[in-house]
Amino acid sequence: MNEGILKKTISCLPPKPGVYFFKDNRGKALYAGKALNLKNRVLSYLKTKDVRLKKMLEKARSLSYKTTDSEIEALIAESQFIKKLKPKYNIVLRDDKQYFFVGFTQEKFPHIFIGHQSTPATSNTRQATSIGPFTDGTALKTSLRFLRNIFPHCTCKQKHNLPCLNYHIGNCLGVCCLKQLAVSAQFQDTKFNIQTPKIYQNNIKAIKDILTGKRTSLVKNLETEMKKLAKEEKLEQAIELRNKLKKLKRVFENAQIIAKLKTNSFPTLSRIHDKIETKPKESKTLKQLAEILNIKTLIIRIEGYDISNIQGANAVGSMVVFTDGQPNKNEYRKFKIRSKNTPNDTAMLSEIIQRRFKHSEWRFPDLIVVDGGKNQLNAVIKTINNQRLTIPIIALTKNEKHLGHKIIMTNNKEIPLSHLPPQVKNLLLNIDGEAHRFAVSYHRRLRSKNIQYSYASKQSP
Repeated sequence: MNEGILKKTISCLPPKPGVYFFKDNRGKALYAGKALNLKNRVLSYLKTKDVRLKKMLEKARSLSYKTTDSEIEALIAESQFIKKLKPKYNIVLRDDKQYFFVGFTQEKFPHIFIGHQSTPATSNTRQATSIGPFTDGTALKTSLRFLRNIFPHCTCKQKHNLPCLNYHIGNCLGVCCLKQLAVSAQFQDTKFNIQTPKIYQNNIKAIKDILTGKRTSLVKNLETEMKKLAKEEKLEQAIELRNKLKKLKRVFENAQIIAKLKTNSFPTLSRIHDKIETKPKESKTLKQLAEILNIKTLIIRIEGYDISNIQGANAVGSMVVFTDGQPNKNEYRKFKIRSKNTPNDTAMLSEIIQRRFKHSEWRFPDLIVVDGGKNQLNAVIKTINNQRLTIPIIALTKNEKHLGHKIIMTNNKEIPLSHLPPQVKNLLLNIDGEAHRFAVSYHRRLRSKNIQYSYASKQSP
């Protein structure tokens, strides 16, 4: 394919995710690839200096493509086409690399892992089935992280006595890695029932279906099951299925999800977000904030915390949530301080952070903003570390006029608010202001209620 024909072909390509195929004079695929942006990806072939790629281009006579809704879908489609078409140059061009395969152990509660062999064996020598090949390890790991939040499964390497942290944050069903099913009173509060092993197997099957390109049939089956449960008035189970379908749709509809979210390891603690797409203005602001704080992932959910009390009396804490840069008041939460360590602000802050992360049903934040200085920041860092979580945290300090002054990061780096881009500064002040307003409002209501109760008691005969 000469440069002129390739340029003309590129001009017709859409700037969308998808898969593309270079074909020879008989229409046989020489090479199959995936792209977040088909036009930009194929355009890069005009600048290649790779001798093997140039040789492939010399033999190519045509280029075809297929668009997808997201890079995740493109990754899966590419895998299926490579397996089906066995393009010559997909093998030749990877002689210095290895394809990725997703392995599934064959046991009652299968584990999922990534390897470089089509029939890999796990560390405990159990043979496993596999799906692949996949060319992009980072995209694959990110896809599996998102799918795990929709279809929980076990990643523990050893059996243990109590439900693991992953169970408490919704990434595990809680029974797959226990030494015994009833080892403590705490375990009796979990959602385990006779159907749990079947649910686990269904989750693994769902992931297999998605990775093998059977998402459409999976969605239809889930929709059918959801309607059936609703008719049987099993509303809680029907709602759970509906939520799974919504999450799955959001993951596959968002074309930028893999490009913006980098993954360093698999498996890892993760979370899925209620909203993925952002408005251009908020998206730019959040991107700037991530760059300033050196955060490598998308910032979608930000949680702000503050404490309100008068010399320890009627002490309360607040949690406000901003999603895509906007207040999400349905997610706001208030806490009545239980600790007797009042008026110790750091102890009270630690308490509400601990209590917050006991709620596995609440989405995890991408950033935590606390009102205060280094003491408050360190208290939250210690609490988060004790929970074995990795979440970026900053403190927003105020000056003598009680106005926002600077932010302090976990590495003790301080940045005056005046040095931040105006939209970033305004976002942080808005979060802090909302946390303060919500905490003070709850404190006043509580204090007023207690005053009225005290007055009524005094008036009683």
